[in-house]
Amino acid sequence: MTSPLVAGLTGKTALVTGAARGIGLETALMLAENGAKHVILLDLDPAGVQRAAGAVRDRGAAATAVAVDLADRTELRVALSASLRDAGSLDIVVNNAGICDENAPDDLDTWLHVMDVNLTGAFAVTACCLGRIGDGGRIVNVSSVLGKLGNLRNTAYSASKHGLLGYTKSLALDLAPRRITVNAVLPGRVDTPMMSRELGVLASRIGSDVERVVRNARREVPLRRLIEPAEVAGLIAFLASDNAAAITGQSFTIDAGFTRGA
Repeated sequence: MTSPLVAGLTGKTALVTGAARGIGLETALMLAENGAKHVILLDLDPAGVQRAAGAVRDRGAAATAVAVDLADRTELRVALSASLRDAGSLDIVVNNAGICDENAPDDLDTWLHVMDVNLTGAFAVTACCLGRIGDGGRIVNVSSVLGKLGNLRNTAYSASKHGLLGYTKSLALDLAPRRITVNAVLPGRVDTPMMSRELGVLASRIGSDVERVVRNARREVPLRRLIEPAEVAGLIAFLASDNAAAITGQSFTIDAGFTRGA
């Protein structure tokens, strides 16, 4: 069902990374439901991204599934170039793909891998798209509340999400002459498979059961609940819409009050 807050998506072509599940999938579906004519879905999981593309088609939009590893730059360029050429035009880019591997402070291998996917991956996708995205287009980068905060055993993830905010602000200036807006969304604890894995790792580390860890996570949030992926997708879709034409270089937190405006 279309939303009056998400205007002007009819006939648009969008690219969403990390689209097989969670926030990326809900974003692709919401764009399709609000009139996007074509959604390119990119994800590491071949079967998952094909299922997501089918769900987008069920919402009435054309869909292209691209199974690719963001860390493989050559494969990414080849796959994206072919998909963008077939699409013919591009209006919206949503850089959502990311990993949240924990790391010790001296774990260089994990640091490099997380940075490569979360930060350089967003740069690489955007760089591939800049020649295709039209004037007045939209770019939305999915960061995290850890783009503002720190967290135990998360130096790589937190640094990558901080980096996305700097990238967003500077890219917004570079693309302003073309009226292409660039904004970031900072989700808190979202009820996704990634969050379930994170809480499972935490439970194992502290010798607790997952259910207790989930209850404690909810207690730490003023609204006492996890965020639904569709709620984050709604914010992304708004920033991709005509209603957000005057918003650029900004970062929007959606965390049920967890950061208290930090």
